[in-house]
Amino acid sequence: MSESEVLKAWLCVKSAPEIKGKELIRLLQTWGDPVNYVGNRSHDLYQDDSFKAMGLEHLANFRLPENYPQISKLAETYEIKVMGYTDPAYPIGLKEIYSPPAVLYYRGDLPTTLDAKCLAVVGTRKPSAYGQQMCGKTLAPVCKAGVTIISGLAMGIDTIAHLTALEEKSKTIAVLASGVESIYPPQNRELAKRVISNGALVSEYEPGTKAEKWNFPARNRIVSALASSVYVVEGPITSGALLTAKFAIEQNRDLLALPGQINHPNAQGPNHLIKNGARPVTCPEDLMEQMGIELQEDEQLQALPELTDDEQKILNIFETEQRELFFDELLIITGLSFGKLSIILLNLELKRCIAKASGNSFVIF
Repeated sequence: MSESEVLKAWLCVKSAPEIKGKELIRLLQTWGDPVNYVGNRSHDLYQDDSFKAMGLEHLANFRLPENYPQISKLAETYEIKVMGYTDPAYPIGLKEIYSPPAVLYYRGDLPTTLDAKCLAVVGTRKPSAYGQQMCGKTLAPVCKAGVTIISGLAMGIDTIAHLTALEEKSKTIAVLASGVESIYPPQNRELAKRVISNGALVSEYEPGTKAEKWNFPARNRIVSALASSVYVVEGPITSGALLTAKFAIEQNRDLLALPGQINHPNAQGPNHLIKNGARPVTCPEDLMEQMGIELQEDEQLQALPELTDDEQKILNIFETEQRELFFDELLIITGLSFGKLSIILLNLELKRCIAKASGNSFVIF
């Protein structure tokens, strides 16, 4: 059966009146794949009076939503695939939650990407330099070991999590609060292309759906459900990252958090979670052990790379300033020559201690 026929069957079911939420899941659990009964009046489903007549009539007549032509065109243009609740590849973790999405739309290779161990990583859109640095450093060895990283493609911690996975040649999944053809924020369009090539973009929302603010909390339950463990890096107590942590607890997922300075707003969330039982992550080994990855004695990991005295002095400046620093500023602060400072900054980039921000400026990684 073609992808377009599968899409039509699922859109018919999702748009059926009086068959929503739990009723929709009950329909799928009872009668299976909708391609077998939408538009097929001889199917036994239509004798099941436990469902409302209006909904059954909708299915029997194979009615589609008014915006079907737009959805179909976007699905074709962006090579969007459909994975319904009854698909054998539908994630088990999603089936177990309170309100599983009836349909997942995705770009890339979702089934293969989900075959690996999966770790969800969430955090604030405005991380501190410490949060940026430790997110990359604690995740890199896990990614190198082949763990799939799941996040939400937002700026900040989400972006660092996806980039770390890609840099370490691991797979990554971005769960969106819009249709998978619509990339939000737009600054991450290039990142989204890389994710599609090395994992998948996923959403429960039909192509053409905009990123409304109420979609973001709903998508967080999918981020946590797709993983076996959830790692909260930074975020205030009221942040979306803490909502994802709440979903993780409800879904019986293991919860981990990065400890932070007690007087920093971004540390409120993780420190609160640790205080209430989340596992603290103080080095890469904590994540490796959590994900069941064994380390050989000669492959023990270090949270920080070996630095020369000059490199450590420059890194100390970034840690003290906690902001974006320009090359010219560093020349003045350090008194180093142009050539020597250039070499030190390049080495710090290669050791994943700092990263270029914009133009000729740098931020701590």
